[in-house]
Amino acid sequence: MSTAAAIERVRADACPGAVTLHQAADGGLARIRIPGGLVSGPQLIALADATRDLGDGRMELTSRGNVQIRALAPGAGDELARRLVASGLLPSVTHERVRNIVASPLAGIDNDGDLTGLVRELDRALCERPALSELSGRFLFAIDDGRGDVSALAADVTIVLTSGGARLPTMAVPRARAVEAALAIAHAFLDERAAQDSQAWRIDELEGGRSAVYGRARQTLRVEAAEPLPALATGAEPAGVVGQPDGRHALVALAPLGRLTAGQARLLAAHAGERGVRITPWRSVVVPDLDDAGPLATAAWKSGMGVEAGSRWYRVSACTGRPGCAKSLADVQADAAAAADRWHGRSVHWSGCERRCGRPRGTEVDVVATAEGYTVSE
Repeated sequence: MSTAAAIERVRADACPGAVTLHQAADGGLARIRIPGGLVSGPQLIALADATRDLGDGRMELTSRGNVQIRALAPGAGDELARRLVASGLLPSVTHERVRNIVASPLAGIDNDGDLTGLVRELDRALCERPALSELSGRFLFAIDDGRGDVSALAADVTIVLTSGGARLPTMAVPRARAVEAALAIAHAFLDERAAQDSQAWRIDELEGGRSAVYGRARQTLRVEAAEPLPALATGAEPAGVVGQPDGRHALVALAPLGRLTAGQARLLAAHAGERGVRITPWRSVVVPDLDDAGPLATAAWKSGMGVEAGSRWYRVSACTGRPGCAKSLADVQADAAAAADRWHGRSVHWSGCERRCGRPRGTEVDVVATAEGYTVSE
């Protein structure tokens, strides 16, 4: 259980959204929440077209499986919102910044435990509760199918599915109550934040943190405290061809430095079936239900994407850098691309300044630009 000291925030969170844009050096920045990373083929095409028509032609994939579109011209936000509503990617204007849900991206693909229904249920219930629009844009829900991948992301609320139901921090509930329990924790966070007269963005920033918030939630749910779930063993981040129980395959395609061109996104969308594709917290895209993954893997590789763990793009990420970010001290995109093979197989993040935007949890090699050049921490 976290015992982190409280953090004094002096302002409310201003995390960008699909409607509330951030003004960067290269123009407007929109962050579109994709709960569980679940996006249909037509929706991915809509995003690709929007970034081509309104942005700089590249989709940024975030460490929460969301999508950013950069370099939006003045007034382009209204047209972007119209397109997102039409494609079903903006179901709630009031809650659009708080739909932060990650889920095990291979669940139901390399096993039979699909999480789509649970992700949809949580997203819908979250948007139906007016009070929860007050959550910060950084408050995070995670749904883990038991393999330990997204439970390692230090979410504010983590649901781990077990054979006997669902485990949440310090409580065990039937699977049918998992969404109810997750939202009870979110409400408890808001109540505890108000009681402390705080502007905290996340649970660990409160005095008493998780102990105080989860205690409130258990009282609401009328459940007894349970021992914390032991840390789950996690495997390597997925990449390349993955077998499915039905004999078909999925391709996990790596976005170079977390960026997809509109053409690359359209290529993946063209192979999406009924289950669409899944954007992962590791800035890759899962395309399931392929009878033969070979043709798509070849086409993706030719387009510049990575299609195996041996790719130079595997586990390498970078912030926007110059010229898109005024605070950056270097063109980290170009520099990271030039040195992508240097620490192959290790998690490497390149940052244009000390803020380290987009840095994945568990980064092993930290490359940070300074006025004198890069510093490297391993």
